[in-house]
Amino acid sequence: MSTQLENARAEEKRISEKTAADKELRSQRPVFHFASPAGWINDPNGFSFFKGTCHLFFQYHPYGIHWGPMHWGHATTNDFISWQNEPAVLAPDTEADDKGCFSGTAVEADGKHIIAYTGVSEKDGTNVQNQCIAVGDGKTYMKFSCNPVITADDIPFEYDVRDFRDPKLWYENGIYYLAAVLKAADKSGALVLFSSLNLEKWTFVSTIDASRGGLGKMWECPDIFKLGGHDIILLSLQGIAADRKGYFHNGNNSVYMSGIIEPDTRTFIRSLRPENGLDAALLDYGIDFYAPETTLAPDGRRIMIAWMHNWEAYSTPDEYVWSGMMTVPRELVFKDGWLYQNPVREIADYYGQKNSGKRCTLSGRSTYQGVSGRHLDLSIRMRESDNACARSITIKFAADETHCVLLAYNFSAHTLTFDRTFCGYCHDILSVRTMNIPRDESGVIELRCLLDTCSLEVFINGGKYAFTNTFYSPQNADNIIFESDGTVIFDYACCRIKRKK
Repeated sequence: MSTQLENARAEEKRISEKTAADKELRSQRPVFHFASPAGWINDPNGFSFFKGTCHLFFQYHPYGIHWGPMHWGHATTNDFISWQNEPAVLAPDTEADDKGCFSGTAVEADGKHIIAYTGVSEKDGTNVQNQCIAVGDGKTYMKFSCNPVITADDIPFEYDVRDFRDPKLWYENGIYYLAAVLKAADKSGALVLFSSLNLEKWTFVSTIDASRGGLGKMWECPDIFKLGGHDIILLSLQGIAADRKGYFHNGNNSVYMSGIIEPDTRTFIRSLRPENGLDAALLDYGIDFYAPETTLAPDGRRIMIAWMHNWEAYSTPDEYVWSGMMTVPRELVFKDGWLYQNPVREIADYYGQKNSGKRCTLSGRSTYQGVSGRHLDLSIRMRESDNACARSITIKFAADETHCVLLAYNFSAHTLTFDRTFCGYCHDILSVRTMNIPRDESGVIELRCLLDTCSLEVFINGGKYAFTNTFYSPQNADNIIFESDGTVIFDYACCRIKRKK
């Protein structure tokens, strides 16, 4: 084991022990989401199954709560909700990756757990990105001595060597495939494909797809999989400008595309998305969602997880010893042209007290029995026919006399707004995000809200849309208050969520 990896493991152990011994530090952490054990995390990496256990790796800097030289942290789970922290597995400790071990994926093949990652190194005064391989047993991973295995020499056209990263690895019919993103000569993103028989020598196959200036300035974190008879590609886009219809927001956006990868040319033909009539649509409309990655569970479910944070709206309190968490893992279903996403069903195993109400009438301000706290699964169902004269309903989460986080639905504009302005931040960051919700032909609006210490994930109309945002409020701000402009009639069901002992 290298000194760098040994030091990283010692630091994460030190911080984890400090947290375990301090009640206040423990109270800051989420109950049913994976969060950094120590220091900074960002992209999920290597989300995969190996010998029946689900593994999650992640971009990791255990030495502080801001981004630094990238390592790979590691955790495992048997149910997607409770996570076991494992020792870090990769550190920037070789000539191929001494500037960082960037994002990648993992696959089980031939009895081995194989990691593909981006190694960053310096060449002629420039940090260049190449693709590397490591192989392990679920605990310890050894990097190939021949790393990097894919470099500029393997790409038959010019591109920016500073931007070639995030390999997606899979094994199919005895052949390894690796897809990675790069910044092409036109200064926009492209997704390129390679194949190999032995993981060491790789051959360029095709450019699967390219932005050509149409989808941001750079692509990141690709994922490719089949779902519901369609090929699905996930991408995280940099350098997007917001459009007036609300289909995209400024900065980084995570999107999906559906279509077909032509088997002969290995190129992707995009289909139009029903959400917006375009050939790419947002996966999540909130502030804090980036770099999603999926895995195929042994029972056939396609499960997605993402970094629940925002590069351009850093909000971790200075006194925290950790920064960054992941979304709740989400089951993906592609049905009738829509990509639905909902929390994994295992979350129901963590339900405690349950409360519900039918045809509740709200005029002004009210609270409801059992609807309080910072860890719950709350569903709200409203019929447009019942609320023709209502203007809006607002739910104040994490509320006390000073603090609150707002979630507001406007009946006439068909918009949902999140506002963390009064959550307790003492610095100016992006705090408000509004999304459009096209009217559903059923005339029903359903909001499923997962609240966990410092995050609020909302799944709309059965998972057609998702809206993910974080906030950091004092833990004793735990009231939930309903307010309306006009009279609102709704049903609710609330389940408290607790840790398993």
